Amino acid sequence: MKMLHQHAPALPVTSISVFLPRTGVCLDPPHLQGVSQLMGQMLFMGAGGLSNFELNGRLERLGAAMGCSLANDHVSLRLQTLTENLAPALELFLLSILEPNFDQGEFERLQGELLSSWIADREEHKQLRAQEMYMQQLYRNAPNGYLPDGNDQGLRACTLDDVRAQHEKLFAGGEPFLAVQSDLLEKDVQARVAEKITLPRKGNGASYPWDDYAPARGEGRRLIIIPDPDTNTDEIMLGAFSARELDSDWHIHRLIAFIFGGDMNSRMFRVIRGERGLSYGASCWYENMSGRCPRDQLSPFSMYTFPAAEHTAEALPLLISLYEELVAGGVTGEELRLAKDALSNSHPFLRDTPGKLLGLRVAQELYGVESDSEETNQARMEAVSQEDVLRVLQKTHHPEHLDMVLLGDVGRLEPLAAQISGVVYQEVRPYPLPPQDLVC
Repeated sequence: MKMLHQHAPALPVTSISVFLPRTGVCLDPPHLQGVSQLMGQMLFMGAGGLSNFELNGRLERLGAAMGCSLANDHVSLRLQTLTENLAPALELFLLSILEPNFDQGEFERLQGELLSSWIADREEHKQLRAQEMYMQQLYRNAPNGYLPDGNDQGLRACTLDDVRAQHEKLFAGGEPFLAVQSDLLEKDVQARVAEKITLPRKGNGASYPWDDYAPARGEGRRLIIIPDPDTNTDEIMLGAFSARELDSDWHIHRLIAFIFGGDMNSRMFRVIRGERGLSYGASCWYENMSGRCPRDQLSPFSMYTFPAAEHTAEALPLLISLYEELVAGGVTGEELRLAKDALSNSHPFLRDTPGKLLGLRVAQELYGVESDSEETNQARMEAVSQEDVLRVLQKTHHPEHLDMVLLGDVGRLEPLAAQISGVVYQEVRPYPLPPQDLVC
C-alpha cells in the first residue's frame, strides 16, 4: 500500500492513518444520514470476537487508541500507539477494520448516544442548525452537502444491517493509502506497517456523487427561514459558490476572505460589530478550508453573523450591502497591505510540526493541492494588486445569486426577507425537516 512517511524522532510514538478516498458521508443513503458515523464508531467497539470491553482494555494496556474521521468525500481510520507496542496494536487495528463484531447491543447503545448528542448539540448551538440548512440549500439537498453527524431521522432509521452495508462501501472506493508519523525510519515503517496492511477491494466506486459535480447557478437569490420564536439572537448565513483551491488565483481568494471576514480587523467585523454594534461577531470563509467540501471542488464562499434579534433588521441588509460593495469596489490599499503581512507572517506555521507537514502531503495525495514554499508564497503575496483583487472578485463572486438562511422568529423575519431584492425563492422550513420533504 502506498505510504506517506513523516519522521518524528522526538517521541516514541507511531501514528497511522488509513485514508479511503471516494467514500465518505456523501455515500449515506438520503433517508439514513448518519449511518457512516455509526459505522465508523462501531468498527472500534469490539472485533474478532473480542467484546468492546476486552478490545479497549487491550488497547489501554498497550498505550494505544483507535478512531475514525469522516469527511463528505473520504474516510480516515486512525491508530496511535507507543512504538514499542506497534505490532500488537496494529493487529488489533486491522482486526477492527476487517472483522468488526457489529454487536446489536452495542449498536443500540451507540445509536441512542449519537441521537442524544445530535439533539443536544443543536439545542445548544443554533449555528449548527443554520449551517445544516445552509448546506442543504447550497447543494439542493444532494449528498455533496451532507454533514458527518447526519440528521435525527437518519440516525433513528438506521439498522445494524445498514451499518454492515456501509462497511462494505469502505472498500469499494478509490485506492487507499497510509499516512504514518513515527520515530521509526521510513524503511522500518514500510516493513512493520505498510507491508502488513492488506485491505479487500470490492469494486472501483464507479458511481460517485462528486464525479462531474456542478452546482446550480443563475437562479437569483434564494432564502430559507428556520422558525425559532424564543431566540434572543438570530442566525444569518449567506453565500454562493465561488472558487476552487486548485485555481491559479487561490492566493488572492485567501486574501479576500481574510480582508472581508477573517479576523477582528476584517471589514465585516469592524463595521457590523465595531462601528454599528449590531452583532456579537461576523466572519466569512471558504467551505473547502473548513473541511465541508473537497479541496479540489468548487467551494462556497460563506458569510455569518448572529445579531441580537432587535438588530437583525439593520444587520441583514448591511451585510448584503457590504458584500455587494466588496465585489463592486474591491479592497483598500491599507486592507490589502495588512492582509498580505498577516498571511505572509502566518505561512511558516502551516508546516512547523511533523503533523502539519504530513497533513500537507495528505492534501496533495487526496486533492492534488500543493502548499507554496515560503519564497513562493511571499512572492505571490507581494505581486497582488488592488486591481488583481477586484478582477478576481468580479469574476468569481456573485452577490445576485446568494443562498440565504435566517433563523429566528418567523413573524419578525418574513417582513425583513420581503425587502431583500432579487429573491426568487423563499420558504419557511421547519427544523429538523423529514428527508422526504427535503425539496427545493
